Amino acid sequence: MLDMFRLIDHAQQFGLKVIRLWAFNHAMPYAWGKYDETQFQGLDYIVDSAGRHNIKLILALGNTWTAYRSPQDFMSIAGVNPAGKTLLDFYNSSQVLHLYRDHISTIVWRTNTFNGRRYRDDDAIMMWDAMNEPRCPGCMSAAEQASQQGFLGAVAQHVRDNAPKQLVALGTEGYLLNSYESYNPGAGARCEGEDWATLSKFDSIDATVVHVYERQMESVPPKWNKCDFDCFCNYMIQYLSIHQRITADVGKPLIMEEYGLILPQYTIEQRVILFQLVADNLEWMKKTNGPMMGVMFWNAAIGNVWDDGYNVYLDAPIYKPKPSPPVATAAPKPTSAPGGGSTPSPTSAPSTAQPEPERAAIVANTETLTDFLRGPQRAACAEDAAAWWLPVWTAGWAQTVDMDALRKRCQDSTVLQVLLSAKDFVYAS
Repeated sequence: MLDMFRLIDHAQQFGLKVIRLWAFNHAMPYAWGKYDETQFQGLDYIVDSAGRHNIKLILALGNTWTAYRSPQDFMSIAGVNPAGKTLLDFYNSSQVLHLYRDHISTIVWRTNTFNGRRYRDDDAIMMWDAMNEPRCPGCMSAAEQASQQGFLGAVAQHVRDNAPKQLVALGTEGYLLNSYESYNPGAGARCEGEDWATLSKFDSIDATVVHVYERQMESVPPKWNKCDFDCFCNYMIQYLSIHQRITADVGKPLIMEEYGLILPQYTIEQRVILFQLVADNLEWMKKTNGPMMGVMFWNAAIGNVWDDGYNVYLDAPIYKPKPSPPVATAAPKPTSAPGGGSTPSPTSAPSTAQPEPERAAIVANTETLTDFLRGPQRAACAEDAAAWWLPVWTAGWAQTVDMDALRKRCQDSTVLQVLLSAKDFVYAS
């Protein structure tokens, strides 16, 4: 619990106003209507602590991935054997939808053991995500799309009905279909089964969200080149632009709910550049009254915790240490010291840099699209799409970021300095 206080203190130091986290866990639920009370009280504590420190929360109600509570777990609890089935069966099951609605009701009607408020009435909770990254890989037919969209629409409406004072979003990543799919990061991206433009029109949601990562980039025609870091930075701005345009058309705010850069595949210096580019885009949105209201990096951390390469440590040194002055090539003439002998000459300036706390070793997240997550269906779809898909963002107009100037501007900065410089914007973590 002390670590939560420390995390909030650091978040406030950098002007971070929103924290996103899970409203599910290994035993939340462990059976239909059954929740581990100790784990639930941990969530109570976080919600109460955030409220007392004027931090807002986005709570995701479920997960597409295996971490903590997966679709397979919900299927098993609902009495649907997930063996031999796929994520599409999760979306199609009326029993699973019944359980998931009950799960939502349990969470939003929970009375916090620390402050006595129901979650649905707690101002600390700004928004609910229906699910984290609700893909349906390979779900390209009208019927398959209808299954996924029907599930998400029903879930979002249930949240809205039970927590009308709080905002509702879907937790989507931003993949595009139909007339927009040439803006995707690759031919296979359409095969994630997420029609973001259609989902953004749902009356049951108040805000749209996107998750943008370099790992989403695929080799692209006509030469099937892989996007490097500079290419990704330029692409990201264009990708955000099309989402900003779509969400403006439907009259809803946009939140860049996840972004980041993984180490050691990329460098700390490149991470600084990316964060500065995102901060610049957010500042421009604010100045022009654009629809993007906030950005959230993945993942804020302190201390010695598990790290998949994306952790941004808020307790790290804020400033880069100043380089020591060069040591003279010729030794100065010794001077006499009291009692004889020589007075040694200093060889370098003392360092006053804040030490970096001990960190856990980076352990890569190796989760892939399994058979349940419809990996084979996505692969077949991507192979078909590769024969005809053409991107628009590889044209000359896509190179809109002056990367040389951005590098020069960021060369003496840290990520934490970028966060400090952006604290006057609607910046979130």
